[in-house]
Amino acid sequence: MSATPELSREAFIEDLIAHNFTTYFVATHSKSASSNPAFRFTPSPVSIAVPYSWSYSDARERLMSLSSLLTTEEAERRNINFVNPSLKDFMPAAALPTLRGGIQLLLPDEQAYSHRHTANAFRLVFEAPESGAYTNVEGNRLPMSMGDLILTPNWTWHDHHNEGDSHVIWYDGLDVLMAYWIGGVFYEEMVDVTGEKYQAIKHGANAVTDNFGPGMIHRRKMFPDHIPASNNPLIYYPYSKARAALTELADQGAGDPHEGIVVEYVNPVTCGPTFPTMGTSIRLIKEQSTVEAMHKTENIIFITMEGSVTFHLPDDQKFTTELHDVTAMPSWVPYSITNSSKTPAVLFSQTDRPLFETLGFYREQKT
Repeated sequence: MSATPELSREAFIEDLIAHNFTTYFVATHSKSASSNPAFRFTPSPVSIAVPYSWSYSDARERLMSLSSLLTTEEAERRNINFVNPSLKDFMPAAALPTLRGGIQLLLPDEQAYSHRHTANAFRLVFEAPESGAYTNVEGNRLPMSMGDLILTPNWTWHDHHNEGDSHVIWYDGLDVLMAYWIGGVFYEEMVDVTGEKYQAIKHGANAVTDNFGPGMIHRRKMFPDHIPASNNPLIYYPYSKARAALTELADQGAGDPHEGIVVEYVNPVTCGPTFPTMGTSIRLIKEQSTVEAMHKTENIIFITMEGSVTFHLPDDQKFTTELHDVTAMPSWVPYSITNSSKTPAVLFSQTDRPLFETLGFYREQKT
């Protein structure tokens, strides 16, 4: 091709972009596009995020410092978010493209007032007093003990309280990034709707857990009419029950070479994921064992709940975790997990796999 047509083509493309147009050749062509590979047609997925691991001790230190600088009244929710370094310039507080995570603190006698939002969220408790810390979800008082999983689904009122003698710290997991992108964020503060900052307590945790324990459902209306019917009514999963299930499966020799021993937190009505947009699970990695690597189309966050593991990634990259460290793995990045110690390790995970499955995008491939 002569120089003149080449210059003419370049000028044409510059004119397209200047007037807010583009063309397949420039934007997504697998060989010619100059944009980020994640936005091209590629033979396999390329993520805009990178694998990353955050130290809980580093995040906790900053959270404690924040508590002396910012009150709960000022901040509404006093927390430290985990930010993926490749997303920090254009996605607010994103650990992965669809998932947000952070840790939140209440000191003794502090409260975080009631609000609600369309984003689904959960609380995974890291540190708590023996009694007195709880989350109130639609009038259900749910105790916050180490390892407990508490849901605040789409459009449910929720507030947090610490009446104990020491601080409480928990992990917040949300799907709010997806809600931002598609224009689905709604938010209200209870004081603006009812004049009250906090909800009245109507039920204890047993009213939630006992309804599903025997495998039969009493059709008590768990939520008022303003709550979407798709919401998971089992909003409280005690850690003791999840841990006991893992132990029983381990004793039976159960486990998958690419997963470990996994127990999923499911919606008991549908047997589907915790939320339509997010799944949660807990897994045991046996002592001196390795979970083999696979490619999977899911963005997943791991939290080390017991023990220590090492994640091995391509190019000799690795993350070795301690208690409550947070590790993010983007879609299609293969990783293996090794537990070199003489005791089992337990990992909690937050994943957007339900989105991939609903859209028909979910794939697995052994490495």
